Amino acid sequence: MYQQNAERDELRARFTKWMKVTVYRARLNYLKSQERVANTISLEDLHEEQSDIYEGEIHWIAEMTATESFSFEEEYVEDAFSKLAPVKRKVITMLFLFDMTPQEIADQMGCTVQYVYKQRSLGLKKLREALEKRENHGC
Repeated sequence: MYQQNAERDELRARFTKWMKVTVYRARLNYLKSQERVANTISLEDLHEEQSDIYEGEIHWIAEMTATESFSFEEEYVEDAFSKLAPVKRKVITMLFLFDMTPQEIADQMGCTVQYVYKQRSLGLKKLREALEKRENHGC
């Protein structure tokens, strides 16, 4: 009888230890997931000066990407780039010309980082296809 109680006590001790570890890890995972939430600040909370600078940057980049016509060495590259959708052109321009990060572009455009990556991928794919089509036709 004593042996049976000892085995039960050991089993209970193992289960209790396992539960403590599981709860501890679950709590840590929860806290880590809460840290991943991005801190946001509304435009109303920004200081007047900072918001003017930020808006100025947005307008400058928007104007540059909308009106800037690039001078590529080869006309067919310029033609392929100009045939891209405006959003794809804008994302590629901001990434490679202005050397912005996807997060900065997402903030500027008011979209998700995943959307920026998707537009970059699709834009580069279209450019690649257009350039390969030209190569295959021997032009």
